Amino acid sequence: MGKLMRKFAVCIALILIVGCASDGNEVPSQSSKKFNVGGQSFKIIPLYEEVLDYTNEAMKNTELNTSGEYYRKVTQPFLESASNEEASLAGGLDYSPYFSPTSSVQTLDEQTVKLLKKQEEVNKAIEGSLTKSGKSLGGENKTIYVMPVNPDYKTIQNEMKGVSAITVSKDVIVLFLFPTYEKEMLEYVVAHEYHHSVFLENQNGTEGMNLLNGFVFEGKADSFASHLYPEANPPWSEPLSAVEEKRVLETLRENSDSTNAEFYYAFQNGDLKKDIPRWSNYKIGFKIVESYLRHHPDVSIKEWTIMDESEMVRGSDYSELVSE
Repeated sequence: MGKLMRKFAVCIALILIVGCASDGNEVPSQSSKKFNVGGQSFKIIPLYEEVLDYTNEAMKNTELNTSGEYYRKVTQPFLESASNEEASLAGGLDYSPYFSPTSSVQTLDEQTVKLLKKQEEVNKAIEGSLTKSGKSLGGENKTIYVMPVNPDYKTIQNEMKGVSAITVSKDVIVLFLFPTYEKEMLEYVVAHEYHHSVFLENQNGTEGMNLLNGFVFEGKADSFASHLYPEANPPWSEPLSAVEEKRVLETLRENSDSTNAEFYYAFQNGDLKKDIPRWSNYKIGFKIVESYLRHHPDVSIKEWTIMDESEMVRGSDYSELVSE
């Protein structure tokens, strides 16, 4: 009888162990992924566990929810990883606004866990888009970092279908995801940022870029991504009204040589005082590039990617934007 009970207890223990292992509540470890497309090497590196290190500390002690603690737990490991990957961060865009503590620590913690559980499907979508992009354009090796969106940035969650990204340099792209991201939007954004990175391979960074260059910079990336993913519908693809377009074009023509970054971001974020709608730079930039491509269908993707912005504008229906 004793032996029978012991066997029964062992069986119950095994059932419990198997049940715990398969109930879907375990959080997997994050894992990097490396693959090649032709002669180009890609590496996807998640920062989920680094973010969880920050949220765990901040939830235990709210006094640790500081920029300094966030830097130690998230930003510094990111910088060290990029250094280890020999991925330069120079010559790109400022990533620092995206790397900051949140007022909603528990929400960030929960969202990060959800993304960790979905990392295989996330990585699969990223790999698919990079493979498609690499075959279409071709460039140098890239490192793609993936991390959760700061929940304080409501626009990304509510209006951008849970996806945002920044091309830090010709070597590095950082993706920011909300757990309910749309797959088509993720693929589109990856292609968009990939195009930026290849553009930067052939430039001296974005420093000194004027207003018109900035419009075309975004227009080129959107044109590339939309040709690969025509079914995607990014929120900035909705065209301006005729009145809005006329107003934006007039402002752009009068200030095309401006290198004022704040003025440029007025077109990206919108400016009620200037009657500038949000995402005007994307909308007009896309129309300029598409116009050029209609007039020059034989120009290769690589050629128009690295083409001087003024040359592209002159070859479009918007040539009046270029100063003589």
